[in-house]
Amino acid sequence: MSRVRVVPSVGSVLSITISITAALVAFAAVDPVGASAAPVPHVVPVRAGRATTDASGPSGTVTYAAPTDAPVVDGFRPPKGEWGPGNRGVDYGTAVGSPVRAVADGVVVFSGEVGGASHVTVEHADGLRSSYSFLADIAVARGDHVRRGQHVGTTAGPFHLGFRTPDGTYLDPLAVLSGSIRPTTHLVPGADEGLDPLSAGERRSLMQLLFDTGTAAVAHLARTGIDLADLAIHEVATRSAFAVEMRATAAFIRWGRQRMHCTDVAVAAPVPDHRRIVIEVSGLGTASGSNSAWEFDTDHLGYAPDDVVRFSYNGGRVPPGGGAGPLIDASGPGWSEFDGVDSQQPVGVSADRLADLIAATARDDPGVPIDVFAHSQGGVVARLAIERSSQAGDLPSSVSTLVTVGSPHGGAPLATGVTTVGVTPSGRELLGAVRTSGLAEGLDDRLPAIADLAETSPVIEELHRTPMPEQVRFVSLGGAGDLVVPGVATTDQAADDQRILPTGFDPDAHSHLPSDPRVTRELGLAIAGLPLTCQSLADAAGAFLTSEAIAGAESMAGLGLALGASGAPPALVAQSVMSGAGSGARSGAGSAAGSGGD
Repeated sequence: MSRVRVVPSVGSVLSITISITAALVAFAAVDPVGASAAPVPHVVPVRAGRATTDASGPSGTVTYAAPTDAPVVDGFRPPKGEWGPGNRGVDYGTAVGSPVRAVADGVVVFSGEVGGASHVTVEHADGLRSSYSFLADIAVARGDHVRRGQHVGTTAGPFHLGFRTPDGTYLDPLAVLSGSIRPTTHLVPGADEGLDPLSAGERRSLMQLLFDTGTAAVAHLARTGIDLADLAIHEVATRSAFAVEMRATAAFIRWGRQRMHCTDVAVAAPVPDHRRIVIEVSGLGTASGSNSAWEFDTDHLGYAPDDVVRFSYNGGRVPPGGGAGPLIDASGPGWSEFDGVDSQQPVGVSADRLADLIAATARDDPGVPIDVFAHSQGGVVARLAIERSSQAGDLPSSVSTLVTVGSPHGGAPLATGVTTVGVTPSGRELLGAVRTSGLAEGLDDRLPAIADLAETSPVIEELHRTPMPEQVRFVSLGGAGDLVVPGVATTDQAADDQRILPTGFDPDAHSHLPSDPRVTRELGLAIAGLPLTCQSLADAAGAFLTSEAIAGAESMAGLGLALGASGAPPALVAQSVMSGAGSGARSGAGSAAGSGGD
């Protein structure tokens, strides 16, 4: 069988272009390392109720000392915009576990996490606030009075020191420490008079540090994987109006090619006149007793009951009738049952176990064609198993067809959202509450599979990096109204044929796909080597736009939840969520406008 290879997608080119542009903009916005503002006098309001002098310094001033003996590795580079790149303080090149000291006497006004990073903020008698960011551990609590040189935390690597005035203006820490900036003080209402020392502006200011391009911020993002810049670029590249239009154009071109090579709806799918074996692979959180993957209509497709092999995530095949059975053969992996935890193991482990089952099935029945039908996560598992076996030279020549149904070959937006939310402790608490409530229905974000199905996971990258073998016909089917795996996430340029089938918005649309008569028909055409059923322009456009709207809404809602859990400003969270809603509204309008033609 000949396979058409496609040039890199528009989305890939767009992502690369945006990444390069962002890097150039960031570079242009940054002054040379070590540059600092010229010493200038500052009038700084002091909160009432605070002492106006430091015992170790002159009257009306505070004497500051460096928080560590480590060298400064990145200087003060104030950003040109509120969320722009730069360095709002200085970064010290400390080793992991180094102590961090308070730079002067003061009161701890913040101690905790913002944006997945640990921070301490101390307010001093001259009104300035010093912040110690990207710490591994915190040794003080809000409300504590600290002395200059007192231990406030330990480092996870390089850490950030910042100075701000009460109105949020960033100052060069080195100028403050050297005394080049000596604030002139006057009294304003303080915490004792009802002014909350932890205002929304404090959390917002600490959140801004995640957008810095300083050494400490970059090191934190590398440690935790929370690269909000990359996340923003990913969302722009995949969910912007331009990106949607490019994907719509590609879908239209794909539809035009399929119309020239498709099976008329009036033509019945033939039933094979020779023996074939089918291996069924189920999805995330499924168990061997009963799941939607066992609902493929294999009887209608002509498979004998003994030729239907159900993959077990524990290895081998599921026993017939749900009970224990004998080993299939000395050469095979045997029988085993599995539960919802087993099907949430690493996707790569599942793929290797499926590869063993495929090899054993081929050895037990040499020369008999083997088809693989997979639902949801099972499609990713099956594709990875076949690709890995082919690369290793171990794929049996009898493996003929792979049909995936509702499988996220592009990664699942919901999995991406869950993974992003779970990066921070606050997000993990939120996910824990969801698990406790029962809303997750047995799915556990702490197990590896969900992260493996995220759009940017190494598993999805491997899926696209490894070629599908020429001998296997690869067909992907999705559902337009599938809320678990949006139809657009099932499309893939490596597929020989693919369709997004029109379905309504239904929470059960995903689980109903294997038993859908339209899916049964496409399975029959696939194993017969025939092209899939012809689809009208109205159906193709409506299915694409509907699933695009679902994917966009889920992506932006996940980003909004992640930002909210990390302590992002409410306005930024609302903007992310509304962007998803706006994307959905635009796609929905496009669907209505495009539903009249063929």
